[in-house]
Amino acid sequence: MPRDVKITADERVGEIVDSVPHAARVFEVVGVDACCHRDRSLQDAAAAAKLRAEEVLDLLRRDAPMPEHRALADPRTTPLVELTGFISGHFHPRTRRMLVELTLLGGQAASAHGGTKEDIWVLQDHITRLVRELVPHMRREEQYLFPYIDSLEREVGPDQTFVVPLFGTVTYPLQQIHHDHAQDLALVAGVRELTHGFTPPDRACGPVRELYRLFAQFGGELEQHVRLENDVLFVRAVDEERRAVERARTT
Repeated sequence: MPRDVKITADERVGEIVDSVPHAARVFEVVGVDACCHRDRSLQDAAAAAKLRAEEVLDLLRRDAPMPEHRALADPRTTPLVELTGFISGHFHPRTRRMLVELTLLGGQAASAHGGTKEDIWVLQDHITRLVRELVPHMRREEQYLFPYIDSLEREVGPDQTFVVPLFGTVTYPLQQIHHDHAQDLALVAGVRELTHGFTPPDRACGPVRELYRLFAQFGGELEQHVRLENDVLFVRAVDEERRAVERARTT
């Protein structure tokens, strides 16, 4: 982004697209509608996409430092509301940030080298598929699944307005989420195989080397992210829901 371009949350989406060359791609990745609602403010457009305007501004600026990667001390004993908050407040923004950077780097590499290196197009296709799978997946977790899990430890019992009317218990939607996670990890494994362990080609240019480096980081963090959900959060959610049902029966 040019240094003299200043973006605020009050600026219209259409104006941002017209002034920032990569804005349309950023909006496409994170699900901000920049086509039918060009006159909507970034604040409103981000809210419609269930995102904080500050996060979208950081994605547009690209020079904002990525939050430091960290881990919970003991996720198996952390209250569920803190555990879901850590995932949605730490892993999800980092995932969106890396998907934006991978998309932009992949497009740059494909434009420069796609005519001579077919692997670049395959790599870009995998990035696109991950964006299409992961961004809506994270949004559904933040809107529906995590609020229900947060409510499981309440004294008054779980909030059944989120999951129960649609699925009965939390087990049913978790089956789909486990399937989604397996697909996402398979895509990353495909890239790892294609790139021989994320090893850039000899004499690769700077952007291509950065693309490989970032994908390796993304793959590692996604595996941590999925393990925390599959092996800790979801297991605890099923157990806590069962206990909540038992408490309700005895009162």
